[in-house]
Amino acid sequence: MTELNESWNYKKWASLSYTTMSISENDQQSFNKSSAESVHDKAYSKTLRLTCLYIMIIGGIIGGFLLLIWVKMNRRWKSRINILILNLSAADLSVIFFACTPQLVWEYVDREWFAGAFMCKLVKFMQSFSMMASTNMLIVIALDRHQAIRAPLRKPITIWKMAGLGWIVAALTSLPMLFVFVLVERNGQNRCENTFRNKPKLHRQIFLTYVAFVVFFIPLILLILFYARIFLKIAQKATENQSCNNATNGKPGKVHLQSTKSSSLPKAKIKTLKMTLVIVSMYIICWLPYFTAEMIMSYGNHKIISPTLYSILGGIAPINSAANPYIFLMFSVNYKTLNCPKWRRVTYTNPDSTRSHFISSSRIEKSDSYKEQYAKGCPTITVEMTTLEN
Repeated sequence: MTELNESWNYKKWASLSYTTMSISENDQQSFNKSSAESVHDKAYSKTLRLTCLYIMIIGGIIGGFLLLIWVKMNRRWKSRINILILNLSAADLSVIFFACTPQLVWEYVDREWFAGAFMCKLVKFMQSFSMMASTNMLIVIALDRHQAIRAPLRKPITIWKMAGLGWIVAALTSLPMLFVFVLVERNGQNRCENTFRNKPKLHRQIFLTYVAFVVFFIPLILLILFYARIFLKIAQKATENQSCNNATNGKPGKVHLQSTKSSSLPKAKIKTLKMTLVIVSMYIICWLPYFTAEMIMSYGNHKIISPTLYSILGGIAPINSAANPYIFLMFSVNYKTLNCPKWRRVTYTNPDSTRSHFISSSRIEKSDSYKEQYAKGCPTITVEMTTLEN
């Protein structure tokens, strides 16, 4: 009887122990699933993210070098807008080298960090600094265009001061990254991540709201304000020109002094304005969906953002930095002259004789003594030479 009771007790204990163990395993699996689905460990497609990074890095480097070649070949690169575009290009290249390239390496090692605590803070600072600098250069360009069109007679701000201010503001607004990101050990691996994992949700919301406003929403408001005022000025000029034309047509026989459209708003300014608008539009298209998703994830249910969508939005967000050099070249290169031969025929005329030979285009561009007479297609250059008498 005693043996029977002991056997029954053993079976009961074993059954209870198995049930307890099963419950513990289920709880642990449930905990792991919940942890994996937290906003700090949002799932995404690694393949899509890597594809976006490769496209951005390769395209950005090629575009940057093409722009540098254009600068070397163009004699008017020291103009205000070209200097600002060069600063924008430098900021965009810093996004490629300091933000995208470290992220690419980080993805390949499954986000394990091998570079130590100092580099963790430095890399995160440089990622923020480069993206902020690119955004600030868009604001500086908009401010410069605003002054050029709204107040063309006012003495402009020194261009290097404006560009330098954009870089300084980018550094100052990126300083919080030095305190937010730390090196932690999790699951036996070193990770470079933010400190919000073990803090109330409000901390992460405040930080992401700060980033969203500094990187996107405040610059967006300023860009809309500057370009709205520019368009109002253009509309005002168009109305004034129309009024002048009506007044002239209504009173024949009188002489009226009026400015032409080209003098009131030069064609070059219109072209520059179109270029900057395309750059700003690309910036909005790339960053608005990403920050919208981040706000939803911070203040709402992060599970409604699918891993595929999150991968794409995170990958295309800084892609405007790779596109900016191509946009600038599209508006700056004179394609009509690309098919012209390297050597051009030059005709010399003096009182004694007339002779022709071929001369390099580079010599023509560097010499002020040549006078080009353009026709359709590639020009024939006529140079008049006179004999100076002592």
